[in-house]
Amino acid sequence: MKFARVNHQGQSTWAIVEGDTVYALEGDRFAADPRKGAALGSASEFEMLFPLDPTNQIVALFGGWAIGDRDGPGIFIKPYSSLISTGGSMEYPEVATTVYMEPELAIVIGKTCSKVSAKDAKDYILGYTCVNDTTVFESKIETTFPHIWGKMFDGFGTVGPVIATDIDPKDATIRGAVNGKEYLTINSSLLAWDVYEIIEWVSKVVTLNPGDLISTGAPPGFNDVAIQPGDVMTVTIDGIGSIDSTIRK
Repeated sequence: MKFARVNHQGQSTWAIVEGDTVYALEGDRFAADPRKGAALGSASEFEMLFPLDPTNQIVALFGGWAIGDRDGPGIFIKPYSSLISTGGSMEYPEVATTVYMEPELAIVIGKTCSKVSAKDAKDYILGYTCVNDTTVFESKIETTFPHIWGKMFDGFGTVGPVIATDIDPKDATIRGAVNGKEYLTINSSLLAWDVYEIIEWVSKVVTLNPGDLISTGAPPGFNDVAIQPGDVMTVTIDGIGSIDSTIRK
């Protein structure tokens, strides 16, 4: 099943996408029996909004693809104000000298969890979505933890287009492209910690609530292409779909 938050008649509406058709969502997407209602139209007719509510947290990871001598990846909270929907745009910050896109697989939480074991983590997952965790890596100013600071600009988190409930998170192909040219292809099987271990690690620190998102971090090779003003960035994950966003001058 694929859940989407769409603009329907000027209102943010949760829906189910099946094939090219958008259906009304009947029931609760977090309940045991969400179901599709009346057909609302073709998916191409709808603006696909990023699939989070204003109350949701965006937990992001760094160092998720290389174990080294650490027990787990780094954790930070990305602001809700950094999120945009597919098709959106962000400003190239005046202070930036180097910007990269980061194509990432994200976990969407299905029910409240705290201190959940990796063995039980699957029961707490609603599904998965795509993230472009755009980042200023080098800038004209000096700051502490520049890579974290550089992820918090308005629009620097493209999310969507849907939440897919039935992909295999241990075998998901992630692709990154700039201006239609693919430069990165990698499989989630190469994550240093799988999605269940990530939930165990994060939930030791952060209580996760339904709809919260954990973005699993940038894969190796994400920084092979520096992003320039005017570029279109695309993240594609098989079984979920693609998100596009533009960085403007």
